[in-house]
Amino acid sequence: MAGGTPRIALVLDATGAAAERHARALGGFLRDGLRLSPEHPADAVTHLFYAEESARERLLALAPTRPVRLVRAPPHRPDLMAAALAAFAAGGGADLFVFGGPLGAELAARLAARSGGGVLTGVLDAVAAAGALSCRRHVSSHHLIGRFELRARPWCVTLDADWLDVGFEPPAEHAVQTSAELHEDDFSAPRLCDDVEVLEPPATSDLEAAQFLVVAGRGAAGRAGVERIAAAADRMGAAFGVTRPVVMNAWAAPDRQIGVSGTRTAPAVCIVAGASGAPAFLWGVERAGFIVAVETDEHSAIASEADAVVLDDAVAVLEALADIVAREHP
Repeated sequence: MAGGTPRIALVLDATGAAAERHARALGGFLRDGLRLSPEHPADAVTHLFYAEESARERLLALAPTRPVRLVRAPPHRPDLMAAALAAFAAGGGADLFVFGGPLGAELAARLAARSGGGVLTGVLDAVAAAGALSCRRHVSSHHLIGRFELRARPWCVTLDADWLDVGFEPPAEHAVQTSAELHEDDFSAPRLCDDVEVLEPPATSDLEAAQFLVVAGRGAAGRAGVERIAAAADRMGAAFGVTRPVVMNAWAAPDRQIGVSGTRTAPAVCIVAGASGAPAFLWGVERAGFIVAVETDEHSAIASEADAVVLDDAVAVLEALADIVAREHP
């Protein structure tokens, strides 16, 4: 944060509708909503997510800053977008991320969760001072205005709906920035194509063809527990899936989801760890030849549906089972 002025990333999700309106809101906020020192102009760049190459030039013209980072991503994949932004944040690319577009709130929450930052939605204005971002927003059904302070960086904010009606003219010319190679992880496969960063979904899911499947649920003790169960599944040679609450908490990617809104499986053996067994999830595993539930609640729905039940801590049981498999099949 040079000279007391934060480095700012305006994040425009143009993979959905109303890109022009959200671009104007971001530009208006940068101009009028961020109270910065006049001797230190805003150091800002636009991250423009778009899906169709044919729309690239039209969408580029909407960018509210002259510097633009173009990111081509499949629609409805906030996991891939958030991973790219997290890599940018980890490299010190920005202190403040301002989000617009249909996925703005979800992207802000995902980035804050992945990067250890702070998040606030519906922001009216903001000022950076003393190592924190102070923001105002409506509270009590718009009857009052409260002031909130974000200290953990990166600061991730979305805008109040009033900013959508603010007029703003984008720069006449734009400079497309190239990216340094991004860090790859289980949630993204970024690559560079000329001046465009391209986010590609992982390869076709292995879940449908899996004969041995381990599924982690919300009872797996958070992100760390889910990651430990995934590691145990890998040690046993099992495919790994998750329930919808795990995906909604951004503990795993959407392509790992089992159930009505994910993948329907038919493994020979399925171990369900820390999932209560909602009907939408059971549809995804009901064709399994043998279901083992690892659960602490003997009255849960999954316990009544399973062929065998282990009443114990899901993470501990899966890691112990992985140790046994490793000893028997080194």
